[in-house]
Amino acid sequence: MKARYSRNGGFGLIEVLIALVILGVGLMGLARLQLSMLAGTADTAAYDHAIRLANDEFESLRFAWLAGSLPTAGSDERTVQGMVFQRSWTIACSVEQACHAAVTLRWQEPRAGTGNPQREITLEGYLSPGMLAAQAWLVQSGPPTRETLP
Repeated sequence: MKARYSRNGGFGLIEVLIALVILGVGLMGLARLQLSMLAGTADTAAYDHAIRLANDEFESLRFAWLAGSLPTAGSDERTVQGMVFQRSWTIACSVEQACHAAVTLRWQEPRAGTGNPQREITLEGYLSPGMLAAQAWLVQSGPPTRETLP
């Protein structure tokens, strides 16, 4: 008796190898996507730190202005989670009017190569005189109110 081999019996070695190659290419694409998502998260974290450091300097300038001293321009360097931020600020004030302040932060991201330029962000704002700030505080903090729920 002769043994009969059926062509519909299962998968051949070539088919299995082709399926493994396709699966490998798909997994490599997913790994690449994961790396790009992590890089985007690092960029977002750096911008978040920069915004927080700029707001921190604005608050310091505001407290100095409300305390009666005239804020001055300056610069410093802060390190947050391994990234070095160079912060500088300029301010133009007069005693009776609002001060115009600009805070600039520069940093080099850790994943960036040596040829890549530094990142930079500048925030501008105004510091109001003490009397205007006190009046705004009274308006903001007015009597407590409750919203009615629908």
